[in-house]
Amino acid sequence: MTAARPAQRSVAQLELDIAWGAWAELGVSGWVRSHRDWAIDPEPLIVLTPLLATRDARLRDETLDWCIAHWRHISRLRLRNLLRVQASEVIDAYGQFAATVNQHSGANWPEATQAQRYIPTHRSMPPRLSQGSMIWLRMRAMFGMSARTEILRYFLSHRGDQVSVTELATAVGYTKRNVADECAALHQAGVLAVRPVLNRLSYSLDREKQLRAFVGEPPRVLPDWTALFRITRATADLAGRAPRLAAKALNVEANRVLHDLGPDFDRLQVSAQPLAGNDYWAVLQHFIDTTLTAWSQGQWFR
Repeated sequence: MTAARPAQRSVAQLELDIAWGAWAELGVSGWVRSHRDWAIDPEPLIVLTPLLATRDARLRDETLDWCIAHWRHISRLRLRNLLRVQASEVIDAYGQFAATVNQHSGANWPEATQAQRYIPTHRSMPPRLSQGSMIWLRMRAMFGMSARTEILRYFLSHRGDQVSVTELATAVGYTKRNVADECAALHQAGVLAVRPVLNRLSYSLDREKQLRAFVGEPPRVLPDWTALFRITRATADLAGRAPRLAAKALNVEANRVLHDLGPDFDRLQVSAQPLAGNDYWAVLQHFIDTTLTAWSQGQWFR
């Protein structure tokens, strides 16, 4: 069995690099813009960043500054729905972050707890909606901050998909009823096609060419950020504990992580399965050294 070994760059740092790259596209004062070719989805980023920022004070200060200045670009309803499926440590860190944003702005973000002491840096810039990475915020400026916009975003990200209301609601972070109402309206407008599948309705995009011509071509990388962050968080957590675990226990934990993250790997169309044998920790190490490292540099590697 492969022994635990330190990566050239820690998984925790790779996780921070991904967050920094995404925030830099939004307009946060950062070092480099590494994720120009990625479509940035702000709510999953806001939910996870406060926990990461406990390890990076500058990330905390600069992302708070951006959120205080540009909170109007963010969906409170989507934040609330995303928080329902987060671990307690993520929710606790987010609660203080949201309370601090609320204290310095009119955001009124959900699940806020105790504000932290903070003085805005005023270094953040507004998002440049003409950039490819800002396509999802650009669509909100065009169509409004609603489930309707997120539904259209989903279909632009998943070309050719035919999905139910339940699947759409899970993907876009809005309630099933809200999504059902918006799908019906989009179908009446001729934007979505619908067909019955067993005892449910299945929707697909009916005017993709016209929609792409109107909103602009999406960038090359269209990740599911919720799935991506679940993968990076679980991988970073195990990598941090690896030096304290015996080889057998580490392999059992790696197998559990790979199993639990299976749906997220599928949503990102990422493969992280052993080709031979049962050395699951080696599989995760290979994933870290290839895929996760590439993601941290703004490259899309599957």
